[in-house]
Amino acid sequence: MPTVYLITRARKAVALCLLPALCWLAGCSSGSSSISNPGNTGSSTNQVAGNVSDVNSSPIVGAAVSGAGQTATSTQQGAFVLPSVTVPAGQSSSIVTITASKTIAGVPWSGENTVEVLNGTGPTSNANVVMSPVSTQATVTGQITDQNGSPLAGARVFMAPGPVSSTSGGVTSQYFSSLGSFTTYTNTSGRYTLPMIPTVTADGTQSAQIYTVSASFAGYINQTTSNVTLTAGQTAALNFTLTASSSGSTQPLVSNLDASMFTVPVVPTRAAGATAQQIAYQNIIDALLLKRGIQPGHQAASRNVQMHTRNSMQTRSVPSGSIIETNITWNYQASNSLFGFDILRADNLTNAGAPNFFSEALLRDSLADQFFDTDPAFTPGQVYYYNVAPLDTILFPQNGTEPTPDPNATMQVSPLSPLSLQSPIGGQTVSSQPVLAWSSISNIGQYTVLIYNQFPDYQSTTDGVSPIVTQTLPPATTSYTPSAPLASGTYYWFVIAQYTPPTRNTGYAYSISPIGSFVVP
Repeated sequence: MPTVYLITRARKAVALCLLPALCWLAGCSSGSSSISNPGNTGSSTNQVAGNVSDVNSSPIVGAAVSGAGQTATSTQQGAFVLPSVTVPAGQSSSIVTITASKTIAGVPWSGENTVEVLNGTGPTSNANVVMSPVSTQATVTGQITDQNGSPLAGARVFMAPGPVSSTSGGVTSQYFSSLGSFTTYTNTSGRYTLPMIPTVTADGTQSAQIYTVSASFAGYINQTTSNVTLTAGQTAALNFTLTASSSGSTQPLVSNLDASMFTVPVVPTRAAGATAQQIAYQNIIDALLLKRGIQPGHQAASRNVQMHTRNSMQTRSVPSGSIIETNITWNYQASNSLFGFDILRADNLTNAGAPNFFSEALLRDSLADQFFDTDPAFTPGQVYYYNVAPLDTILFPQNGTEPTPDPNATMQVSPLSPLSLQSPIGGQTVSSQPVLAWSSISNIGQYTVLIYNQFPDYQSTTDGVSPIVTQTLPPATTSYTPSAPLASGTYYWFVIAQYTPPTRNTGYAYSISPIGSFVVP
């Protein structure tokens, strides 16, 4: 029974972590706290990794990061690692405050966030910190109580800029626009403080930011406040009253469901420690989705994703030297009793012709609007089916009676074969108008050839490194010669094969070649 693997990413994201309904919280304090579990007597030491960015999700290089008595410096991609955060014996987790600071162009910047480090579960990722100029920041503070006025210790508060809307092809999507959420937990008096909240964009074009702020506690209905406008220097008071409940409600079905499959040579990611090639492929995928109007969304943090194992057909395998993953997105919809989402997948149809769904993963995150599925069993040409079912926070789990998804929203998608470069590769010296050649794959609508005069890691500017040549070619073409001579220098190139579906309920498929290089003397 092989494991289905999850690729965790730090995208333009909101890191909401809804606690499971059976969690027991105690002993939390502002800034640093813990979740007590008397049944857990051992301690553990975990790695905490994440990213530092500005409010436009651009990485901040060289920021001083600190947390749990450790320090780090953010890398070229804004990544950082705190190598050994300890969860003491007798605790199931610790809540760690992470801060970042740097002087940029003579102006002091800072940022702060919290992360829950679980005992004995390995590395914690997606510990994202959003920085902004100190003079433009605001603070949100308040108290969380129950319906009787008693304070709730250990309740979580999270806030995110947005949601904002984007319309493409007559379809409107809602998403949150920051790489990380701003989160904290209440102390024993039920009080919380969220400091260092940005109020302007990194380029200064907005004088205020509009946020969504939400509070959650296991066994209670979430309470969310939208359209919270913050200005520089402001301290906003925002209290919440949570109502305990033993009965749930019908959750809204997900809308604008989309599934796309990508065949790539390496695992694409922006996680800490990622290689330049991994980052490049992640940004290529982002750019392809943006061309279709699909904005970078919120992936649930790895500690809030429960992957399920199942029996796979052993005759299937990913082609050697390639990775196949599915990108699944849907619209954000507000709901005060939404626990998260059940990701459903089918590899075949029933005798009645309906998808034979199984549960692929459980996302314990009500703001999630994106999921990445990769499986060694994915095979080019095989049709896969996806759907997403919302889950209720009060009644979960419901012992097999969880709600079913909208059957009309099922997406089907089929991966393409790997695409390889034939020449030039490996820094080969060529003429100023080289012949670029690649392998042929079937069932596509077009090839796109891209040539760069620097490695396409998309880190130079907010918009990334731009290609100097972009050429779309018909599917029968397997070579291309630039129309104009190239100057002396080192160049990088790759090819994208694309399948464009004929119907709304069929997903796009892409195959991205390795990144090759050549030299013009």
